[in-house]
Amino acid sequence: MRAAEAVGGELSAEDLLAAVRVHADRVHDAVRRQGAGGAAAAEVVEASALDTVARAGQRGGHGFATVGAAVGWWFSRARALGQQVAHDDGELPVGRGLLAGDEVQELLAEALEHRPERERTALLLRDAYDLPADVVAAALGTDAESAMRLVGRARTALLPEVYDTTVPTLDGHAVDEASLARLSEGRQVQARDATTRRHAQACGLCRPVVEAQEDARRLLVGMSVVAMPDAARERLLDVVAAEAGRVLPTQAELAARAEELEEEDVPRRLFSPLLVLLALLLAAGTGVALGAATSGDEPEGIRVDALPPVTAPPAPTLPPDATPRVPTTPPRPTTSVFTITPSPSPTPTRTTATPAPSGTAPAAAADIGLSPATGPNGTVVTVTGEGFTPAETVTVTYLDRLGQPTGSTASAVVSSRGTWSATLTAQDPTGLPGAHEVQATDGQVTATATFTATA
Repeated sequence: MRAAEAVGGELSAEDLLAAVRVHADRVHDAVRRQGAGGAAAAEVVEASALDTVARAGQRGGHGFATVGAAVGWWFSRARALGQQVAHDDGELPVGRGLLAGDEVQELLAEALEHRPERERTALLLRDAYDLPADVVAAALGTDAESAMRLVGRARTALLPEVYDTTVPTLDGHAVDEASLARLSEGRQVQARDATTRRHAQACGLCRPVVEAQEDARRLLVGMSVVAMPDAARERLLDVVAAEAGRVLPTQAELAARAEELEEEDVPRRLFSPLLVLLALLLAAGTGVALGAATSGDEPEGIRVDALPPVTAPPAPTLPPDATPRVPTTPPRPTTSVFTITPSPSPTPTRTTATPAPSGTAPAAAADIGLSPATGPNGTVVTVTGEGFTPAETVTVTYLDRLGQPTGSTASAVVSSRGTWSATLTAQDPTGLPGAHEVQATDGQVTATATFTATA
């Protein structure tokens, strides 16, 4: 159990600083895509981060129970401040990564600028940054189901602006749009979405909508993030570390509080069993006392001296002509040795393997590679695979130290040669360093690799 959970979900200074370090570039990217210039966006990121620290330090249930809640509130605060400084400076926000020169990046940036601010925020947080639905909901000030419905509609509206295509609308069609949005992400199907999945597979209207959302998400997952300038990022981490250390407890302090709570809880847990034990002892003592008090009175109608004396039973005697039985010792068993002459063994028959048809080649073993294979929490990793099923969709999942999904996923379509490539964010909300498994599967073929997260 984490120390924060032991003391009612209070966050530590280290937890919040780690969240700021992981999400600073994403918050900056979201503010830039609102129309804020570089300097103004950096100021918004720092101001909203300090507001988040102050909110986390509030007592009386006004803070954050989880790191995810703090991250969602940070995006919401940055979104509000960004709207105040947003203006059209004519600069297209395109990241500086490997894909910065790709013309698709420019098309995506332009398409996002054309979408309403609320839709743009939903697409960025869910698809480009791969954040959980509850974080998206916190940033938009709504619930998770409403956030996913908005994400789905924004995807279908974005795709025609990038590609010359049309996507059917679901107006008037009775279907769970939040489930359709989740199904298009290629994650493991949840029980609540099973009915919608069966419907979408047979529905001529829902199936192309899901496919269009898959295409839109695939584009956004590979979008290059507009990172903060190095000097602004270092300043942000310094001021947040100082303020968080002032208003928030450390992990060591939370652990000490948790131990104190456990020690105080021990007497309360033992109090009730002790009462039960004392009650049993008291009842037993009362019974013994009552028995001793009543044992001296004889019942009426029964005299002790009138009872016959107790004598030993007579010893058995043998008739005069009887011969006493003498125990005999049974004879020892004899051991017989049999010699069995083995019969000649049959001549073995030779089995000739039937060669496989000459036109069939053995299937290549599935394998995935990571670049880089090590780095800090939040590192963007390029995952490549070979030996997978052609034309299938591969889902890539980043697992934590215990082998549980972290919520960070990616997807790709396998080529006719069985190869594919995807971009995955190696982000573990716990921030624990060490070996993390990256798992890729197309439903028929599965392969894994290890990403080593550094402190």
